[in-house]
Amino acid sequence: MDMEVQGLTWYWLAGLALTALCAGYMDAIAGGGGLIQMPLLLLSGLPPLSVLATNKAVALTGTASATLRYMLDGQVAWRVVRIAALPCILAAFLGSQLALHTPGWLLELVLLACLVGALLVALLVRPGRQARSGPAPSRLRIIACLAPVGLYDGFSGPGTGLFLTLVKHARLQLELLAATATTKPLNLLTNLGGVAAFVWAGQVVWAVALPMIAANMLGGWLGSRAAIRNGAALIRPVLLGMLALLGAMTLWKLLHALP
Repeated sequence: MDMEVQGLTWYWLAGLALTALCAGYMDAIAGGGGLIQMPLLLLSGLPPLSVLATNKAVALTGTASATLRYMLDGQVAWRVVRIAALPCILAAFLGSQLALHTPGWLLELVLLACLVGALLVALLVRPGRQARSGPAPSRLRIIACLAPVGLYDGFSGPGTGLFLTLVKHARLQLELLAATATTKPLNLLTNLGGVAAFVWAGQVVWAVALPMIAANMLGGWLGSRAAIRNGAALIRPVLLGMLALLGAMTLWKLLHALP
């Protein structure tokens, strides 16, 4: 592992830190930060498993920073988090078991189908929607809406934060800023287990991860601050842009993975 790290020059590390800053900023606003920092990590020459582990560790800390900022501003709907956390974690575990027996090309096809649906929802839902004035969504409704996203997180994973935000906004009637803020602690909880496993296995490249973690945390703080200040006017276009980016990357991978 040390040999790969020694092969990274200072400008590679600086570039990775700058990328992590941008990824943390975008992830705090709409999710999908891994789409920004994963490609550069892969190009750095690190082994694929180390890339995945390092990316997860970096993203987790950035999400924690954004969660804290949203929490301090009172934007998190904690009732939704409390109800959905355990079902989402269990569903993610079930999804990971299904993924072990599913061909890679089918995983990409499922992701592409989810993205088409998400793009349609994002385009059709009114950006100015406010929180519902009637009764709060029931426990059953919250679980029914969010557990399938947890299942997807374990089954494939990319874009989970985007999908959680859209579901909360479109189905649970949360205002877009509250939906974004509430996604962060849920993402934090569902990713903790995976990061712990990677750390335990010694797959995180800390010489690369530490400067990226500092930059990603700063990006997460700044991005959540920008989202709080600008609301849906900023969140919606960033959300659409990240969905389009993820869709293009998925389509490219699918075309190269079909049997």
